Amino acid sequence: MTNPARSRHAVKPRSRRLLSLLVASLLPVISLLCGGSPASAQAELAPADEEILVKVRLAGLWEGPISKLISERTTNPKIREVGGHLSEEHAVLDGEVQKTAAQVGVSLPSQPTAQQQGWMDEISGKTGAEADRTYVNLARAAHGTVFPLVATVRATTKNDAIRSFAQKAVNAVMRHMTLLEGTGLARADSLTGATPATPAANGVAGNPARSVATTGAEGGGDELGFGGVLLGVLAGLVAIAATLGLVRWFGAYRRGSRHASD
Repeated sequence: MTNPARSRHAVKPRSRRLLSLLVASLLPVISLLCGGSPASAQAELAPADEEILVKVRLAGLWEGPISKLISERTTNPKIREVGGHLSEEHAVLDGEVQKTAAQVGVSLPSQPTAQQQGWMDEISGKTGAEADRTYVNLARAAHGTVFPLVATVRATTKNDAIRSFAQKAVNAVMRHMTLLEGTGLARADSLTGATPATPAANGVAGNPARSVATTGAEGGGDELGFGGVLLGVLAGLVAIAATLGLVRWFGAYRRGSRHASD
């Protein structure tokens, strides 16, 4: 005759194995439904995704140093405060852009463009209130023209790392524009002082070494795409069916074990 205590002990290891199997099968589905498509973190980059990294890096290469210089030279307390803020925040943002570029494999420039170097020379070549006005308007123009790019990338990128960085860039650019406008020196026509930085259609301006594929992410639509949502739904249905099957099988197994013990 079967020992009831032994049968009960025999069921427990099987119960634990079934539970472990069930959890292991559901984890990928939970991750898919809650965190988006698993491939979204490593999604191929659109041209604008690369461009935002290049543009923000270039901005830091000239706006950071010139903001520091103007904060040290000016006699205007407001300009000193704004220049100090921009200098510090560009240093932080530059660290973020380098980290993100390394993560997605994009090469970054190490020197400002000739135009940006010209702006630096123009500002540093002036003194007093004229230097303050030139700095505020050139910096405000540069921030205003890069803002559409960072906002567009934030709204449309398929890559998680780029999306996270773009959010930080949007916040920083908005904050810097507000600080510069708060000096009272920004002219209404300051946006004409810089070349607009619109997303590239077929490449990345200023980045001759493109190291990541740039196809498949230019289209509109939601961030994860309909295909990712449909895949999540189907995976969820399969997991539910598998779970119900396991529960029914386990219930029948336990009933059979009880009958055998009797």
